[in-house]
Amino acid sequence: MAKFQMGDKVKVLDRPGWPGGYKIANWTGTIVEVKEDPAGYVIMKADKTGYNMAFPEHELEKAS
Repeated sequence: MAKFQMGDKVKVLDRPGWPGGYKIANWTGTIVEVKEDPAGYVIMKADKTGYNMAFPEHELEKAS
């Protein structure tokens, strides 16, 4: 079962040790698609840019 559903507000988690810092950490957005293939991936529309971005679900958390 998917961790997120379409319309969920999410936040990108940090990646400690990412060279130069993970620039999109803490960005927020809305889930616009839950992928079946590959399973465990979602498409988030970023609030900051309006771009659709693919993420594995474990790199996101629900935004408050």
